Amino acid sequence: MSYLVLARKWRPQRFDDVLGQRHVSLTLRNALTSDRLSHAYLFAGPRGVGKTSLARILAKALNCEQGPAAEPCNACAACRAITEGHCLDVLEIDGASNRGIDDVRQLRDSVKYAPASVRAKVYIIDEVHMLTTDAFNALLKTLEEPPPHVYFVLATTEPLKVPATILSRCQRHDFGRLTVEDLGGHLRRIAAEESLAIDDEALALLARKADGSVRDSLTLLDQVAATGAGPFRAADIQALIGLAGGALCLEISAAVTAGDGAQALRLIQRAHREGLNLQELTDELVAHFRNLMLLSLDPELGEAVESTGEERALLAEQASAVRPGDALRWLRLLLDAAAAMRRSGHGRVHLELALAEMAALPRAVDLATLLAHLRSAPAGGASAAAPGSETPARAPGAPAGPRARPASGRAQGPGGGGTALAAPPAIPGEQGAGEGSAASGITVVPLGTPEADELLRTWGQVVERLRRERAFLGSCLHSSRPMCIEQGRLLVALDDTNGFKSEQIEKPANRRLILRLIEESYHQALGLRLVRGPRAGAAAGADAAVAPAEPALPPAAAAPPGSAAGAGAVRESPPVAEDAVDGRARVRRIAELLDGDIIGPSR
Repeated sequence: MSYLVLARKWRPQRFDDVLGQRHVSLTLRNALTSDRLSHAYLFAGPRGVGKTSLARILAKALNCEQGPAAEPCNACAACRAITEGHCLDVLEIDGASNRGIDDVRQLRDSVKYAPASVRAKVYIIDEVHMLTTDAFNALLKTLEEPPPHVYFVLATTEPLKVPATILSRCQRHDFGRLTVEDLGGHLRRIAAEESLAIDDEALALLARKADGSVRDSLTLLDQVAATGAGPFRAADIQALIGLAGGALCLEISAAVTAGDGAQALRLIQRAHREGLNLQELTDELVAHFRNLMLLSLDPELGEAVESTGEERALLAEQASAVRPGDALRWLRLLLDAAAAMRRSGHGRVHLELALAEMAALPRAVDLATLLAHLRSAPAGGASAAAPGSETPARAPGAPAGPRARPASGRAQGPGGGGTALAAPPAIPGEQGAGEGSAASGITVVPLGTPEADELLRTWGQVVERLRRERAFLGSCLHSSRPMCIEQGRLLVALDDTNGFKSEQIEKPANRRLILRLIEESYHQALGLRLVRGPRAGAAAGADAAVAPAEPALPPAAAAPPGSAAGAGAVRESPPVAEDAVDGRARVRRIAELLDGDIIGPSR
């Protein structure tokens, strides 16, 4: 007799033999004993989990000479005929090759005849979702009101493709995937019966590769047994079926967690050199990082982790050092890479790119935790300053150092050397720069000074270049004037009553273009802040000032407010409020707290 593969040899013959589908087996057994059997069933679930096997067992229990019984005897002529596939009244139909309306008409015509050798006719239609729409429609009436001696069992892996009119006429049972533990135990029992020497770690690899399918796991075990070289260990299984295994996944995730992208890419290079399938490796990494995500969110989710006990302990140890936000982003990147690898001819590049990006990503900081930390920070000017603050505490009126800003906000006018330094401007909101320049805390000098002329001339070059590249965007800045350079930002007054111009300028692509032109024209990387209002452009044209980045002279050297130079050259800014000092300290505090990206509850 020819060799019978393990998947057929170990096909379950009784309800108790079906692995992992106890809810379906119990329902069918109770229906048989209580004489409440439905005339049509739909078995839906993934491949290799027992749909067709349970349909055959149901047919045997229904036609057993000792029944209908809760369990078939598997000894009578009817049970043996159904088991061997010789029974003329139990028909297994392949829905993929018998999908047309003519096939269903032939089935409908045969239904009216009584069974030839057993108690009832059973039609098992596998992959029923492959039937055409016309075939489904032709089956409706027969499926709804079959003769009393006819029963239908429809099996499908894609129940969503089955029309609702068919679903409503069937009693549906959903089959689930089997866990790694269940498959591993099943393979262990079969390996013992088949005298195969294979260790538990190797069986766990086979169970994980089977992805919840009993048939797939037995096919893999058959492949291992066919090599004829035992005993089998995990390393042998990895080389035989091209699996990476948990050890390599742990090494790669350790490199990503440590931010060592080079080591992660070296591991991929080693896997490629050893002949591992990179698509399979990516799928294993997706499962591995899913486990990391679950354990980082809550260690109690370990029950949902598909791994052996030893590997689960290593995963838990690694997950304890991983933030949930990082695990979420890593898993998204791997999922994108796995999908891209199936569509692209450069699979290795996609995987390497994903791992390099995962290792290079800054670590996440939860926004809620950050805000709670900031709320608990002490308020006030001196007490709120972060360690290492650049703002030294000094008595009022004391001279500032050569690189310090005067606390009073006074600036040196043209008579004192031609430089002016503005205090940090408050955000003026909708207020125009012209009418609110003093109130906004921006120190201005009259036009005509060399610094102001240079600032205006360079800004004119920026606007002119912008007109050539984006005429519409250049027109938005037509009535704008530069005010000063303050803390690495160029403050620009903009005549914008309704906010339309600002909205166009602040679009990310437009803002990037403007910042590039500013950097090329001013020969330094500067930010951009718009001060807009109904008369901002006109006021800036009359009073706009430059605040160069050179060090300010001590306040004592400034011209007196009553002098001619002071009256004609410098408009004094109000003193810096205490909350402004506190605000700068809080900014420093935020910078110290942030060691990565801020993330919220969603992506």
